[in-house]
Amino acid sequence: MIKKYKIRAYIFLAIFLILVIGFGIYNVMATSKNNDKNKLSEKTENEIKYLDENLIKIFNQMNNIKYESYKISVNTANPSNMEEGTNQSNQKGSGSSGNTSESGTSSGKSDESTKSSESNNSGGKSGSNKGESSKNQSSNETSGSDSSSSETGQKKYELQEEGILTQSLDIDWQTVKNDVEKMYLSIPTITLDLYQTTINDKNILNFNTEFDNLTKIVQEENKVETLRQLCKIYEIYVKFLEENNSSEQEKVVAKTKLDIFKAYSSLDDNNWEEISNYMKSASEEFSKLMTSLDMKEQKQYSINKSYIMINELYKATNIKDPKIFLIKYKNTLEELKNI
Repeated sequence: MIKKYKIRAYIFLAIFLILVIGFGIYNVMATSKNNDKNKLSEKTENEIKYLDENLIKIFNQMNNIKYESYKISVNTANPSNMEEGTNQSNQKGSGSSGNTSESGTSSGKSDESTKSSESNNSGGKSGSNKGESSKNQSSNETSGSDSSSSETGQKKYELQEEGILTQSLDIDWQTVKNDVEKMYLSIPTITLDLYQTTINDKNILNFNTEFDNLTKIVQEENKVETLRQLCKIYEIYVKFLEENNSSEQEKVVAKTKLDIFKAYSSLDDNNWEEISNYMKSASEEFSKLMTSLDMKEQKQYSINKSYIMINELYKATNIKDPKIFLIKYKNTLEELKNI
């Protein structure tokens, strides 16, 4: 009987240990999966933000808009001007030395006794001539180094303040093309990661297709079509946020920016009625955050300020001045980054 109890005890103990070990393994695997999901979720969030930042950058490049208020300018001194000044001073010096030699020759002809005294002192002069020749050699070396430095020129760096009213109207298409091409390095990785989320596969493929279309248009350097294509791509970006279970705040801000971009893209058409309609839609969309109870207190200030700036941008459509609209557009986008 005792042996039977012992056997049963061992069996129960073995079963208990198996259950404990199995539960532990399951727990570890579940934790590992959760960690992997969290890492993937965090990674895709950063990748989606990357798309947002770079698309906005290209939007802004269409009107040379930068958040920095200063640019570095480089001025190079003209070496030819420096050489002209040096040549003029050398010509003046050679002219005066020529006059002196002529007067010395005439005096030598009139006084023969001076010749004899010169011959007596020829030994002393030859020594002095050697010293002079060595001095001339060193001076030639110095002048050679001076001329090489003058050819190089001097660079002067300055900080110049630049804004919407003072910036160049010419689009830097070379920079735009380079920025578009750089995004191709990240898109394959982003695509692969997005396939592992809840985002619709069709929207991911559409994004890649529309980005290829953007590249074609950028090569043609067509500003109006580039802006329209950017709006198409940003619409797909908004769908990414909706399908990726992003926060309500992120969705509202993205939809608001989309309406602002559509208004911004219509500036060259001078269709102020259409611009006004887009800005009205942006104001109504963003007002959803004003009544939300989920907003953190520290962000409430930025939300209130952004709402005022969006409405100011909306009012700018009544003035119908593109420069004023661009100034307020730039400031509004910069403030929306704080939310």
